[in-house]
Amino acid sequence: MIQPEDIVRNGPNQFISQKGIYHELDSLVSAFQSPAVVTGYDSIKLFHNTQICRLIGLSFSTKDTVHPMRSHSSQKNLKGSDVIIGIGGGTILDTAKSVADALQIEVIMVPTIPGTCAASTPLVIYDEKGNYMRVDYHKRSSYLTLINHTFLLSSPLSYFQSGIYDTLAKWYEAEAIIRNTKGALPLMVHAALKQAVYVRDILLSHSEEAVNSLKTGQFSQAFADVTDTIITLAGTVGGYGGRYGRMAGAHAVHNGLTFIEETHHLLHGQKVAYGILVQIAVENRMSEVEELLELYQTPRLPRNMRDLGITIQLKEASTTVANHAARKDETFCLIGDYAKEKIVDAIQIIEAFQPQKTI
Repeated sequence: MIQPEDIVRNGPNQFISQKGIYHELDSLVSAFQSPAVVTGYDSIKLFHNTQICRLIGLSFSTKDTVHPMRSHSSQKNLKGSDVIIGIGGGTILDTAKSVADALQIEVIMVPTIPGTCAASTPLVIYDEKGNYMRVDYHKRSSYLTLINHTFLLSSPLSYFQSGIYDTLAKWYEAEAIIRNTKGALPLMVHAALKQAVYVRDILLSHSEEAVNSLKTGQFSQAFADVTDTIITLAGTVGGYGGRYGRMAGAHAVHNGLTFIEETHHLLHGQKVAYGILVQIAVENRMSEVEELLELYQTPRLPRNMRDLGITIQLKEASTTVANHAARKDETFCLIGDYAKEKIVDAIQIIEAFQPQKTI
């Protein structure tokens, strides 16, 4: 039986990355009769300022940020719509995708923050407390994904940096999965690895300039390239590679961290960045750990449990993370058969690690 992870997905059905494109949304949705918007207060206030709300026939389905687990109530309000337009950050976009999939209608993605690949990837479901639950795979890719770089220049810096490191994990996870898989692999899996290399190289060569662009509010091609990489190009790694290119140890550690309340203030990419360190330490690739620790210095990314906000009961916290990450239905197993004790050991190695270089 074909599993969702075995289906190649190319990304959005249509993708437009262009200055001022958000102002063209009314004409882009003109083929639909009953469009509806899933959004939140912050996003819609921003779009009021850009006059995007001159759209005719849109109904705002939420008064505040919608949690994906509440999507069933949203479905009732949105019945009769023929397209859902998600305007906002990752949670909003995930909600829009979930509702559209349940109603079996098209979805349009309008990201307001370059912090995730939610506009191009399957939906991750969390419970009301923010704990990881599962990944849902939708039948359709987005009908249309729009990116306006000049609009995104007003994004919070922390979200942009989080997006960079969540996207960097594409390389570390896909490379580890493919390297540790025996036997011949499909051609598209090799294409996924090539994409992961391309993604990594863009981020390592352009992220510093892109971050400076965001800080100054001055557009640069580096900002455009990194933004497009985070929002859309990153999704092609898992889209082409399926189970070989989506998530591995870093995201399994992230998912385990969601069960620790002290980490809930952190952004997704910040926890994934820490997960990369643990994944690499499990494989005893300590020279790469050292390189990343230097890279994590600016911006200040979590390099140990205290940086994650865990200052007491460190042993219990590492066990909680490892218990989840080592589950047979989690993605750490894609790079090897690592027992929870091995993952705990890797966490302790990161805690005690003293780089040879001064960082």
